[in-house]
Amino acid sequence: MDELHVPDTAQHYIECDIKSCRNFSEFYCNTCHQGFCGHCKQRHLVKNKGHEIVLYQEKKRKLPSEKCMTHPTQDIDIYCDDCQNPICSTCFTQHHGDHEKCDLENIYNEILQQCQREITEIWKKAIPGAKNNVKSILEKRDNVKKEIAKVRFSMKKRADEMKDIVDNILTDNNKILDEIENSVLNIMVEHQKEIEDYIKYLEKMIVDYESKMSSINPTELIKFHLDISLATVKMPNKAKPELPIFTVGTLNKKEISKQFGGIELESSAKFQLSSVTKESEIAIQGHAYHLSPLALDKFWASDVSGYLIQYEGNVSSNNIHISSRYFQGNHSVTTQGELLCTDNSANTVYRVTNDMSINKLIETGKWIPGAIYSSLINEHILVGMEKNKFMRITRYSREGKKLQDIQWDDKGQNLYQSIYYLTENINCDIWTSDLDAAKVVVVTATGEYRFSYSGHHSQSGFHPYGICANVLGHVLVCNGFSKNYSSVHLLDINGQFLSFLLTPDRCPRNPCALCIDDQHNFWVGRRNNSTVSVFKYLHKT
Repeated sequence: MDELHVPDTAQHYIECDIKSCRNFSEFYCNTCHQGFCGHCKQRHLVKNKGHEIVLYQEKKRKLPSEKCMTHPTQDIDIYCDDCQNPICSTCFTQHHGDHEKCDLENIYNEILQQCQREITEIWKKAIPGAKNNVKSILEKRDNVKKEIAKVRFSMKKRADEMKDIVDNILTDNNKILDEIENSVLNIMVEHQKEIEDYIKYLEKMIVDYESKMSSINPTELIKFHLDISLATVKMPNKAKPELPIFTVGTLNKKEISKQFGGIELESSAKFQLSSVTKESEIAIQGHAYHLSPLALDKFWASDVSGYLIQYEGNVSSNNIHISSRYFQGNHSVTTQGELLCTDNSANTVYRVTNDMSINKLIETGKWIPGAIYSSLINEHILVGMEKNKFMRITRYSREGKKLQDIQWDDKGQNLYQSIYYLTENINCDIWTSDLDAAKVVVVTATGEYRFSYSGHHSQSGFHPYGICANVLGHVLVCNGFSKNYSSVHLLDINGQFLSFLLTPDRCPRNPCALCIDDQHNFWVGRRNNSTVSVFKYLHKT
């Protein structure tokens, strides 16, 4: 018998389905669902011209038998492309005659392949990505413990310092008491001596009286009594020592806490809202449809021609050209200062390093990327994308691994009609400017719908463009419709309107770009204008 040949890629030995043959089944007929060796395959094709022969690994699974509920004797074997439902041939004839139909077995196997690809994607990307997140969380947990241990040490040190101050005050007061005690006791010792001397004098008087009374004549006795009468002897005054009194101070917990220091999150507790003042205006080339701030006065701006230009003040230093919709937040800066940008002609997300090296990071397939945001919390990348008028936000890791799609609400309805600008606030909610729906849509980090904001009741038009979040968890959004409605709205963490940071009479007309710099000022860029305005609205507490 010839030696059986098993290819290196085989995982299991599968024999040819021809009973008289025991060779390895290297091929598969998708038409009659049989496996063949190379020899039997040729014989099968001679007898069955037109059959689809493929490698065994590419075989289609035979369509399982499933009866129609309407026609129990009929197998479901047709796929109605218009209704996107599997049906039997009788159902198709009676109710779907003018619809397009497909081979259900092909559709079935395509879905199986998609499922397999999803499984492979889960094993190769989702699970490793999730495990990396777990690893990152564990590392961050250790870091949190270390940081909190530092806070505990600082508090203990502060408590010891305050105890030292109290001990020093106690020591100083004890010294004062020692001085008072010594002074009072010395006075009392002197007074005691005066009284003891007085007693001795009185005892001597008694002796003198007794001596005179027994030997003196009346005339001398009367004279003696008049000269030495007790009434003429002054008795020492009683001592009245002045003792110290301890006046207890008021223990005010708030004041002590203020002096001791308090626990606060490193972001929100240090700032509060103040009146809005314009700090400066920066002239740039073209128009600023989107802004991404870097450190100090450096920033990236995108214009109507697809150029991304890096500025330092009002001086341009670098620029790149991509194909992108200019009315979108199509670029974002990472925590490392690298630029991320989307290209909707190549369906690609690029990373531009600090040395201006441009690298392909993400390929989005048939989905067209638009708005993008790099998370300051976990460095994840959020990309708004469109395909066949469907919209979704896809979350990627910093390395470009796909982690999550956000597209549907809990009722299976589309969350978004459009995705123009993206941001994330301190509780990881994702905020989206949905211009076509005339609202801001907010979902949780897991993609669950929270709420929408449709503008302030005082304005009859709401067309949200640029959007960004601040250290307090507030969100700023541009209403960029016209001079009558042009404004910047300030919302709290739950989407409640707080105030107009800029009202129509103060806001640059047609604002669309909005960002916050490292000094917590907000910047406003506008369409059809080459000026960027910088405003201060927070101050440190």
